[in-house]
Amino acid sequence: MRIDLTGEIPEPVWPAGTRLHGFRTIDGRRLHALLEHGYRRGGGSVASFETWMPRLTRDSEFDPDLCFLVEANEELVAAALCWTSAFVKDLVVHESWRRRGLATALLRHVFRTFQARGAEHVDLKVDTQNAGAIRLYECVGMRAVERLPAPPAEQSLSE
Repeated sequence: MRIDLTGEIPEPVWPAGTRLHGFRTIDGRRLHALLEHGYRRGGGSVASFETWMPRLTRDSEFDPDLCFLVEANEELVAAALCWTSAFVKDLVVHESWRRRGLATALLRHVFRTFQARGAEHVDLKVDTQNAGAIRLYECVGMRAVERLPAPPAEQSLSE
């Protein structure tokens, strides 16, 4: 899915009690646990922390300034990991924080960040069977641009 960044992107409205911050190495294990939890509920898997963390941080498109984490009550409740190519690699919101506008706020923050960097659009991939995610992405202005076959079941969604 894709959003065109040439127009105005609304400011994010953060749920009360949340705090946005960037990626720090010390957040690695908590972020990994949140991704594991999210993918377990939505299908898929994440590689072990020992494999995932170096794979993430050594990727040529990794930029810690494009990894956005949201905390509430000292707990990590949401994250958006983005590549330098204006691609949302992972978006996850803990189930206890869903339906509060957090994913919308996080996506708007991502879009405005890439817009400020001069990107023309932001892309992401979504499982076509995940109607809730598709509705969310459409509500923030994204549109389908290409349909790809689903990856084999054993392939990690976060590799």
